[in-house]
Amino acid sequence: MVNDTTTRSTAPAADLSFDFGPPPPKFTDKYVEREYVKERLALAYRVIAREGLCEGASGHLTSRDPVDRECFWVNPYGLHFSRMTASDLLLIDHHGKIVMGGKPHQQRYNAAAFVIHSAIHAARPEVDSVCHAHSPSGKAFSTLGRNLPFYTQDSAVFWGDIALYAAHGGVVLSSAEAETIVNHIGNKKALIMQNHGILTVGGCIESTIAWFMLLENECKCVLAAEAAAAMTGSRPIGIEPEVAEFTCKEIGTEEAGRFEALPFFDLVEEECAGAHRK
Repeated sequence: MVNDTTTRSTAPAADLSFDFGPPPPKFTDKYVEREYVKERLALAYRVIAREGLCEGASGHLTSRDPVDRECFWVNPYGLHFSRMTASDLLLIDHHGKIVMGGKPHQQRYNAAAFVIHSAIHAARPEVDSVCHAHSPSGKAFSTLGRNLPFYTQDSAVFWGDIALYAAHGGVVLSSAEAETIVNHIGNKKALIMQNHGILTVGGCIESTIAWFMLLENECKCVLAAEAAAAMTGSRPIGIEPEVAEFTCKEIGTEEAGRFEALPFFDLVEEECAGAHRK
C-alpha cells in the first residue's frame, strides 16, 4: 500500500504545452495604443473592485504610456475603483507632474502611488504595469514578516519570483524608501511588503492583475492551511522544489498571466457595459 502522505520528488516530463490563446493586439499608431492601454487600466481597477481587493482611497495601479514611456497613467485620488473610466486617469511624469488627463475636479493623485510606481517604472523598463492595493489577506499575511511558502500548485507561479520587504516605515512618501523597495523586488514579479500588503508587476496590466489576485489568494490559502494544520499539531505539505520549478515554467510566464486575467476582464467589461471606456 502506498502511503498517502508521500509526495513525488520529481516533476513529470512535459509532453504537452498550454495554449494561451491569441496574443495581445499590435498597434502601429501609438496614440491608438494609448487609448487601449487607458481602457484596459480603467477596466483593471474595476476588476480589483469587483473582487473586493480595494479599501477606501488606498491602492494604485499604473500603466506605462505607449507614447511617452517616461510617463505612466494612474487613478485620481479618492475615486472608487469600481467607477474608474479611461477619461478619469491621469498621466504623470517622473517628476510627479500631471501631464494630461482627468476631470477638472480630479487633478490630484496619491503621493505614495507616485513615489512607489515611478521608482519601479524607472528601474524596470520591461515592466509596463504595477499593482498595489490594500487587500485583506495580503495585509494579514504581510504581518508575519516572511516570504510566501509554496503549498499549492498556484503558488508555484511565484517560485523564485517573489521577494520580501521586511521593513515598514509608514506610508511611502520618500524616494529613499522607494529605492529600497525597488532593490528588494529586484527583477521579480511580486513583493510582500511587511505590515503593508502586496505588490505585483508585469509586462501588461492583465498579467499584473493576475499575479496580484493569485498572490492575494495564496496569502489567504496559507493563513487557512496553517491554522487548520496547527489544530492537528502538523504542518501543511509543501511542493517539492523540482515540481514548483517545473510548474512555474509552465504557468508563471507573462503569457500565462495575461491569459489568467482575461476571463475577469471580459466579465467585468460585460457587467459594466463598456462604461470604463468613457
